[in-house]
Amino acid sequence: MKLNLDNFNAPDLEAWRSKIKTETKVIGDVSYKNEVEGIEFDPSQKTLDYDFGAHQSSEPNDWGITAYIPVLDEKTANGFALKCLSQGANVLYFNIPAKSIDWNEVFKGIHIEYIDIILAFEQENQLHAFIDYIPKSAKKHVSISIDPLRPHDVNPILEAGFKLMVNGFHLEQIGANSTDQLSTILYFAESLIGQTEPGNISFEIGIGSDFFIEVAKVRTLKWLWRHVLLKNNESIPKTSILGRMGWTNKSLKDPDTNILRQTTETISAISGGVSAVLIHSSQTYSLEINNWFYKRLALNISHILKEESYLTKVNDPMRGSYLSEKMTLVLVNNCWSQF
Repeated sequence: MKLNLDNFNAPDLEAWRSKIKTETKVIGDVSYKNEVEGIEFDPSQKTLDYDFGAHQSSEPNDWGITAYIPVLDEKTANGFALKCLSQGANVLYFNIPAKSIDWNEVFKGIHIEYIDIILAFEQENQLHAFIDYIPKSAKKHVSISIDPLRPHDVNPILEAGFKLMVNGFHLEQIGANSTDQLSTILYFAESLIGQTEPGNISFEIGIGSDFFIEVAKVRTLKWLWRHVLLKNNESIPKTSILGRMGWTNKSLKDPDTNILRQTTETISAISGGVSAVLIHSSQTYSLEINNWFYKRLALNISHILKEESYLTKVNDPMRGSYLSEKMTLVLVNNCWSQF
């Protein structure tokens, strides 16, 4: 079949805007506005201001599957960690409460020299006990989560050979917008330059419910961290980002709805280019008893996406989209001004 395009007239920008106004019943100017994020622009434009994917790695963006393990009881935490590993988790995130920990019991049967481990301590003396326990061969796989709003002495962490993960998740959970979250963790991360290699610094960010905002947030962090390293004449490794699904929009009564929300949030984080995702059990946010079935479902979200979405086969899938590039540009400018 041959198409006759002799009488086809390409629409100009005003024709596009007129059609958008008609279809969406917009009165006045066509604009996207998000007051919380401080973003406003004309979505009917067709030109891109900048290609934020131009300097990113061309490798397909596979991601790590992270299991969150609160160590309230060492034996229970160990059993849960082993279950998660058997279900495909390859990153273990331990939250350590303010008490003495039997590390031999926590890591019993776990070959910690072969998997990535993240630890969030509540007390500094817990770190010293862990340093005494951990074998030298496993230290390169350990990252210590650091809250940028709390004073920290990072020297013991670096001297032990651990990596640093700058934690912006709690900022997102208490209501910080993308600009506040990113500018805060970038400011703290820059203060670490000179104390350790850039490859030893990673980020943890909260992932919210606005799909395109979250894609732009991840892309903004990757671009700005690269820019910060360039300004400091540092080498530029691949930016490591853990995207953690939050609970501010989760239902107390319907864990199944939470699974759907977590899935779309995970897709946005992966589309932005995170290195790993942390998805809590959907019952964590509900009034029902939190059981292993829902914890396994949280891990399976990543497994299903890896098998069926082909997101592991592409790199920066949102690159070139006007909406994605424009949101990234606005966030980059907002964050850099505040940073």
